[in-house]
Amino acid sequence: MKYKIYVVDDDKHYSRMLRYRLERNVDYDVQVFSKGEEVLEAMSTPPDLILLDIMMPGIGGLATLKQLKETHTAVPVVMVSAQGVIDVAVEAMQAGAYDYITKGQDEMVKLDAVVKNVLEKVSLEREVSNLRGEVKKRYSISGLVGESEPMQDVYKTIEKTLRGDLTVVVQGESGTGKELVAKAIHYSSGRKKGPFVVVNCAAIPRELMESEFFGHEKGSFTGAHARKIGKFEQADGGTIFLDEIGELDLDLQAKLLRALQSYEITRVGGNDLITFDARVISATNRDIPEMIREGKFREDLYYRLFQFPITLPPLRDRGQDVIRLSNYFLKEYLKEHPEFKGKKMSSGARRAILDYTWPGNVRELKSAVERSVLISDAEEIQADDLMLFDRVQISPWAERVALARAGEVGLGRMQPDRPAISKGADSSADRASGIVLGTGEQEILSLDDLKRQAVERAYKLCEGNVDRAAVELGIGRATMYRLLKKYELMD
Repeated sequence: MKYKIYVVDDDKHYSRMLRYRLERNVDYDVQVFSKGEEVLEAMSTPPDLILLDIMMPGIGGLATLKQLKETHTAVPVVMVSAQGVIDVAVEAMQAGAYDYITKGQDEMVKLDAVVKNVLEKVSLEREVSNLRGEVKKRYSISGLVGESEPMQDVYKTIEKTLRGDLTVVVQGESGTGKELVAKAIHYSSGRKKGPFVVVNCAAIPRELMESEFFGHEKGSFTGAHARKIGKFEQADGGTIFLDEIGELDLDLQAKLLRALQSYEITRVGGNDLITFDARVISATNRDIPEMIREGKFREDLYYRLFQFPITLPPLRDRGQDVIRLSNYFLKEYLKEHPEFKGKKMSSGARRAILDYTWPGNVRELKSAVERSVLISDAEEIQADDLMLFDRVQISPWAERVALARAGEVGLGRMQPDRPAISKGADSSADRASGIVLGTGEQEILSLDDLKRQAVERAYKLCEGNVDRAAVELGIGRATMYRLLKKYELMD
């Protein structure tokens, strides 16, 4: 892309020479004007740089500069004069000129350097502007994927958070996209030009958390070799996102509460009060009211953080959104890896995606889609390429939390064995511990026969309930239907 440069000078000989010199660079597109009035009329399409003569008939250079800066403050203007008068140069700089040079052959080298520096700055600003636009597009509300009714409610709630600057908490199971919602709020708000600072409260050692939040002074503790600016100071003017807020210990909760009440912090080992202006968004998949009842979370901090709650639905409750998301993840992955261009989901893969419960939510779906691209040997991705069958069933996060409170299973473990299905009078089911191995001790059955017996037994003991039988076997519903048809166990 070429840089547009306007040369404004009533000296036709000098302006032609300047144009010739500049256009030796093929990236420069130079347009010449002889009056200030002419360039003011041409500003409907602003250039990247203006070289403006001081002494001109009609509107002089300084008057033209002042009018340009009233309407186009971002356009850099370099003043050019036949006389190097200090007072004029000072006045031009005070009026908003980027630089001031004098005419003459000796000054041409300086002019080349000034033009180069200005346009490098313009190029950098363009790049930053484009990146900001991409970030805003990616992380704004319109960048969220989903059209289901639960997600429509989420969008409406996010829109309402933009009306003010209250603290927001995003709640939901692991993998539902809480940080993405926090970014959507930030980049859609008036704080979008400020920083977006993330603090994962579960990933920072307890003894370093206060320093991470509020910073520390040099020598305040062993290893503090220099002053450190904390996350709250870094977020000044923008947003701080406190992920996994339920992992904070009570001592730090008290310090966080004080900071949020006064918007003032003190670095570890320091005495100075430091003010900050940042919107606080937190996220958790924990049951905070239950933690309050157990004495693990401060009630006063709860009311400070939970001013504006947003609850994200699990993927299993979002209907056709799971297909929209899988298409989106596939498209994004193919964009980054063009060597797989042409890959698409088969109808069987789409059915498998719809049938699966996605305990890991959106994060698990993204991983499955990206993995399937690598596993698939054909242009169409099949259901088996998603690797959703024959997997150990993991219960959704909410169920695991409930089980953990009941003392039945840890949060990070697989789903515990379910109670055995009532066997009734089926004598064949009384043998062994679940799968019928054969009619004699020496008989060996093929793996396919074993699978058939397992499917048949589960289907019978679940009284024809396909969903329950699939859960008991730890496979997806679509896989269960496929096996029932394969073994002719279902009409």
